[in-house]
Amino acid sequence: MKYPTEKIWEKFLFKEILISLIKFAENDNIRLFLVGGTVRDLILDRPLEDLDFAVDGNVMDFSSRFAQSIKASFIPLDERNDMARLVFHKERFYMDFARFRGTDIISDLMSRDFTINAMGIDVRQILYNDELEILDPSNGLQDLKDGVIKPTSSQSILADPVRMLRMFRFAAKLGFSIHSTALDLAKEALNLMFIVAGERTRDELFKILSVINSVKYLKEMDEIGLLEKVFPEIIPMKGMEQNKYHHLDVWGHSVLTLEFLELNSIPEALKRYNTEIDEYLKNDLVVGRNKLSLLKLATLLHDVGKPAVKTIDEKGQIRFFGHNTKGAESMLDIGLRLRLANREIAYLEAVINEHIYLLGLLPLMRKPENKKEKDRAIRRFIQKNEEELISILLISYADLQATQGELRLVDDLEMLNKLIDDIANTYFQKSESHLPRLITGDEIMAKFSLSASPIIGKILDQLEEAQVNGSIKTKDDAIKFIGELLKKN
Repeated sequence: MKYPTEKIWEKFLFKEILISLIKFAENDNIRLFLVGGTVRDLILDRPLEDLDFAVDGNVMDFSSRFAQSIKASFIPLDERNDMARLVFHKERFYMDFARFRGTDIISDLMSRDFTINAMGIDVRQILYNDELEILDPSNGLQDLKDGVIKPTSSQSILADPVRMLRMFRFAAKLGFSIHSTALDLAKEALNLMFIVAGERTRDELFKILSVINSVKYLKEMDEIGLLEKVFPEIIPMKGMEQNKYHHLDVWGHSVLTLEFLELNSIPEALKRYNTEIDEYLKNDLVVGRNKLSLLKLATLLHDVGKPAVKTIDEKGQIRFFGHNTKGAESMLDIGLRLRLANREIAYLEAVINEHIYLLGLLPLMRKPENKKEKDRAIRRFIQKNEEELISILLISYADLQATQGELRLVDDLEMLNKLIDDIANTYFQKSESHLPRLITGDEIMAKFSLSASPIIGKILDQLEEAQVNGSIKTKDDAIKFIGELLKKN
């Protein structure tokens, strides 16, 4: 296939760097080819995240000298396999270099994972030709046109089992289907997933979770048995009967909960806070993994603790007491296995541990006479979960939407919306108010002759609550409030 050279120049943001690279390779008599995802995305007219090059020569020597010549950062990725990365413009742009996987560029391309990633362009053509010849030994251009992911050979997945995850990642990213040949090869190689490093599994998984409709691809992974290899904890969830609040088994309910989260993630009560919620969900806990992706994982596994705590009482009622706590413990094991950062694991534990709290407050919503008790419960909930409150609201709403058994009350969802509305209003008003602290802990101890103890923190919490609801406004009000509080206790 011929490809217009001018279209390449339209896509490259840093043209001068590419020109310098081509001339540097010429001077060294080095053959250099654009390969893999770069060529694929050029043809699909997708944004170029970075540039991938196959090199006929010593990668470490060539790329390090080129980096030095243009003052770029040089990072050895894999010295054993001769792979390196150059980083430009404060990490906004990358070039990855790897030695030929084979004797020549054709054998290199044929050793790659899928046909759509097995195309190459000789970079010398970019400077001198109006049209570029695209090397396509496995007919990847046709598969791009057809929107299908095929392996380059019967050994593709066996050569690197992480490609089982990669094919679903590409399907999710590009909206392609996976050819039956690739699915059959994956089924045969499932037991090799154990040799894939946790961080490689993690990276592919979160790229899948980052797409809008990730549940579609997670379900497809589950259909061939791949998801169980990533999360063996889900095996006992399948077929596990629940009580009559539910219409599905534990695993079916979990998947449906994620579907609702992705389909209708923002409850009506939160719609006016869309901007704040969007900003919160886009926040990266680590580079490349934001809270939305982590929330999706928490949602998929929010009931992972149920198999370990299931009981049946004398009346035949199925119970899952403490499944949230057990689920948080399981999430710690999963997080460590996937090499997640400590703050990511803490986030997942917190969301899973608290996902059932709001459902326990619904009875208070039906009893106006318990308004004070409800308000106290809301403020305790906010104080305890302020950092991840939005995630807990979203997962709770999706969880109840997916709970459709005969014992679920008709107005449960309406009541939860009202509760979320009350919580959100209190939370966002508190966030926006930036109320000044009227009195410090040291002042409280001096004024009331108290020693340092946890009670000072409790007093400050109740003082803040009273300040937010407007019952105290000045330091004198605060002193009076604390005095009355101490008298009562």
